[in-house]
Amino acid sequence: MKTLQLFIVLMSTLLFSCSSKETEKIDVMRLHDIWALISINGEKIELNEDLINLPMIEIYVEDERVYGNTSCNSFNGKVYIEGNKISFFNIIATEMACPGNLEQKFLSAIESIDNYKIEKMRLFLFKEEAETMVFRKID
Repeated sequence: MKTLQLFIVLMSTLLFSCSSKETEKIDVMRLHDIWALISINGEKIELNEDLINLPMIEIYVEDERVYGNTSCNSFNGKVYIEGNKISFFNIIATEMACPGNLEQKFLSAIESIDNYKIEKMRLFLFKEEAETMVFRKID
């Protein structure tokens, strides 16, 4: 009887850990998409005469790469993802002159990110618990 109970406990643990890892992998793969910025540090981003394109990111999970634009310049870099933890680093960007200061805000914010969540076709990027950037899925 004890052998059967031990077997059930071991199988339950194994099944739970496998399904947990599969769920985590599915959640991470949801990042593999194209996202347009809709707010940064609580400020809504809207198109206008100076801003004709929304900043965007495209995350390649398996390659651990991120590509995108700041609305003016293109950039690329590395991305590290583990569970809900995410960080962007080694970001390099082209250097055309851009109106306003959105590009500086964008690059500074993205390099400070340390976790994320995806909800209702939105990607929320946080620095600790502070919501820093919000993107909408556009692909």
